[in-house]
Formats: sequence, structure tokens, C-alpha cells
Amino acid sequence: MFRFANIEILWFGITVIVIACVAYWLYNKRKKRQLEEFGDKELVEALMPNASRIRPNVKFGIVMVALAFLVVAAARPQFGQSERTEKRNGIEAIVALDISNSMLAEDVAPNRLDRAKQMLSKLMDNMVNDKVGLVVFAGDAFVQLPITCDYVSAKMFLNSIKPDLIKTQGTAIGQALSTSIRCFGEQSDASRAIILITDGENHEDDAVAVAKRAREEGIQVLVVGIGKPEGSPIPLPGTNNFIKDRQGNVVVSKLNEEMCREIAQAGGGIYVRCDNSNTATKAIQKELDKLATQEIETQVYTDYNEQFQSFALIALLLLVIDFFIFNRKNKMITKWDIFGDSTRRHVVTTMLILCSLSMFAQREAGDVRKGNRDYKKQNFTEAEIDYRRALETNKNSYEAHYNLGDALFKQDKYADAQAEFETAARMLDRKEDKERFSKAMHNIGNCHFAQQKYDKAVSAYQESLRANPKDNDTRYNLVKAMEMLQQQQEQQQQEQQNDDQMDKETAEQILQALEQDEQDTQEKMQRQQGKKRRVEKEW
Repeated sequence: MFRFANIEILWFGITVIVIACVAYWLYNKRKKRQLEEFGDKELVEALMPNASRIRPNVKFGIVMVALAFLVVAAARPQFGQSERTEKRNGIEAIVALDISNSMLAEDVAPNRLDRAKQMLSKLMDNMVNDKVGLVVFAGDAFVQLPITCDYVSAKMFLNSIKPDLIKTQGTAIGQALSTSIRCFGEQSDASRAIILITDGENHEDDAVAVAKRAREEGIQVLVVGIGKPEGSPIPLPGTNNFIKDRQGNVVVSKLNEEMCREIAQAGGGIYVRCDNSNTATKAIQKELDKLATQEIETQVYTDYNEQFQSFALIALLLLVIDFFIFNRKNKMITKWDIFGDSTRRHVVTTMLILCSLSMFAQREAGDVRKGNRDYKKQNFTEAEIDYRRALETNKNSYEAHYNLGDALFKQDKYADAQAEFETAARMLDRKEDKERFSKAMHNIGNCHFAQQKYDKAVSAYQESLRANPKDNDTRYNLVKAMEMLQQQQEQQQQEQQNDDQMDKETAEQILQALEQDEQDTQEKMQRQQGKKRRVEKEW
């Protein structure tokens, strides 16, 4: 794919060249008319034997062509950007996360579910070439995120998980393991693992048998038990009460370590208990590192290659040719006049333009490449600095804006990342550069999703799909954003109804208080009138 990074310079240069050509034509026409007025054409030519009518035109043409090449070079022609399949060494892992109501117990801080999210977030931060998927379960199980290398989306969906995602309560660990096995898809040489995070209160199925089947298919099951064996009551969301059974007794959820160990043993993995320390995270990470890594195919983004050098060299060659062509028919002695001040200034100026242009483009490209290296090393703060330095050199660099948005997103600076992705999107023609425009809009949707602006996320994902309807990741994100938007709207409606109910109750209480005050006032007045009558009689 070919493009110009600074297309506005190209159009400006073309305009200047056209104006220069028109001005030169008018100048020659006027000069010809003046010569005709001066005298007979043949006589005038005889008086100027060294004058040439062709050479000035040739020199002007060469300068204009050289200028055209310089304009093209300044517009920074680029070629070579593409999506390519790259093989990386990594593993495939599916996280099966328990989101039943019992995960709200607070025997680990802040509660079991939030502690599990923190642990998974740290694990994903250490993943580089691995693929990860997410399955959530309670009384039922479903895929929250298909297996992918997009850790940004994985962490984004992880943050949006709540127990009310699944209406059917319970703990169907076996079904969760079966769903996780299906997520792996076709057989691969890469090592596979299921990370099961639960409190072990299995009420639905035979999880041990499914773990054995996973082991037979070459999938290792790692179990993280979260909670305490002595248990803890389960808070009722939005209240200060606890969940109770049908007899009115407070339900105490206990970590079933025996069940967790059985599942881990059947799945050929390990069991580790998660508490308020990082012991479980380190143990699981160590176990994942032991898995033999195999090559995994993944789509990666490659930068454009700068192609301005060829155009700059051609322009320089043309200027050198122009350097040795004279306006007049020269004799041997006039050759040494090529070192005149005017010509020397012309050549020096041209060389300075070329050097500045080369340094300008190389500096920007170098900053972007350095930022890419820092980003790959997960030094996102350093990458942000590199990309901003590249933008100081060229504020119209699409790559710098887009990559800066990625670096900011990794630092949870969602609003700033959104602004950079929007700037990058505005630089693209959605009709001619559909794929990159689709990616920019996809990331804008991710920023809105992370900020819980689900209505704007839906719009951004839809815009992305208009440019690239075959993007499965965007389609999936759109569905999740629409689900979250519906839940958000339902929650807002419920809160509005509660507010209205509270307003009605408050109004009734105020009215009752006013009526009571009025009644007390009337009674007081009656008592005072009775006292006056009694005083008059006594008097």
C-alpha cells in the first residue's frame, strides 16, 4: 500500500509549481513582445550572438522537475505497511472465573471476585506472546471473551464482570470446564491450560470427570481457590444485610479446598489458595512458565517504510545537471563562471533543504521505532515520551498518534487515549484506508467501554464495522457493549424509580408533618383560650 504522510505539502507544492509555470510563460511572452518592439528580430539576434532561446527553457524545466521531486520527497511517500502473519512462541490459556453470589464474600479484601480480578490482571500484564480467553460461570457458563492476543480487550471485559451477568445462580464448575475446553477450537501444538478460579462450592455437576477429560485432551487444569475454609457471610448488594436461606439463617460461604484439590489432581495441574498476598499469582505464573511453548500464529501491524530518499536523490541529480547548463552559448573560458556567487548560493540552499528533509524524516521515524521497542518491553511511560517526541517533529504522524493512544490506554488513561485515536482516525480517508480506520474506531470504542460510556462504545464499534464488516473482534465487542448498555439503562431506570418512590415518600412525610404541626397549633390555641376564660371567671 502506498501513501503520502504529508499530503498537504504535496498539494501545496503542486500549486506553487503551476503558479511558477504560468508566471514564467507570461514573463517569456512579455519579453518576446519587448524584443519585437526594440527592433527587427534578425537584427536583434545578430547583436546577441551568445544568447540562447532554448537553454533558459531547459533550465527552467529542469528546476521545475527537480522542485516537483523535492515536493514529493517532502510529502513523505511511504510504502510497505501491511498486516502479516507472524509466528510467536506462547501458550493458550482459558480463564474460568466463578461469578456466583458466593464470590461477593469478603473473607479476602476487598471481596473474592475483586481479588480474583486483581490477580488475573497481573497475570495478563506478564503475558506477551500468549493467547488468553475468558469464561464466566455461576449456575450456567458462557464465553465472555474468545481466545485472543488482545490483552487490552481481555482486561477491559474483566473489569466489567459482575455476578448479575448470569441470572441462574449456583456453581457449575463442570460446565465451566466443558465450555473452556470448547474455546480452544482446533488442535494446536501450543501448550494449553485452564485457570479455574472458584471457591469450590460445586452444586451442579461432576467437575472432576470433566477435568480428567481435559487432561486427556492435553489441557492442564490449574485451580485457584479463593476465600477461607472457615467461610464468611455473603453481603446483599446495595444493603447492609447478608444473604439468608429459606429458614431465615445467614448463609456462610466456605472455601471447599478438598473439591479444588480433586479437580486440580484430575486435570494434571496444581492447586493454590488465593489470599491477600501475591503467593497465588506467583505460583500460577511459575506453572505457566513451565509449560512448553510452541509457535502461535498471530496478526501483527507493520509500519510504513519511508521512500523519500529516492525522490530527493533524483532532485539532487537534476539540480547538478542544471548547475552545468548556462543560459548563454558559452565558450571555453565562460565555463569557470559556474562558481559565481549566485550559483553557489543556489546549490548550497538546495543541499541544506535536502539535509533538513532527511534529518526531519529520520528523527521522527527513529522516535516511533524507539517507542515501539519500549512498548514491546511494556515500558509504556517511556513509549509515551517517545511518541510525543515524534509528534513534536511531525504533528501529522498517524503512526505516532495511533501508537501513543495504545501506550496511554495501557496506563489506564482512557480519555487521553481516546483523543489520540480520534486524531489518528481523522487523518485517514475511510473509503481508501478502510482497515486502519476500522482499527482506530475499534480502539475508540474500547476507550468508551472502559469509561462505561456504552452508548458511545456501540456507535464507535458500528462505525468500525461499516469500514470492515468482517472484523469478528469488533462484532463481539459490539454485542458486549450493547448488553452492558441495556444493563446500564435498566439500572438507571430502577434508580429513577427508586428516586421517584423516595420523592413520593418524602412528600408524604412532609405533608404529614405539616398536618401534625397544624393540628398541634390548633390544640395549643384552644388551650390558651380556655385559660383566658378561666382567669376572667376567677378574677
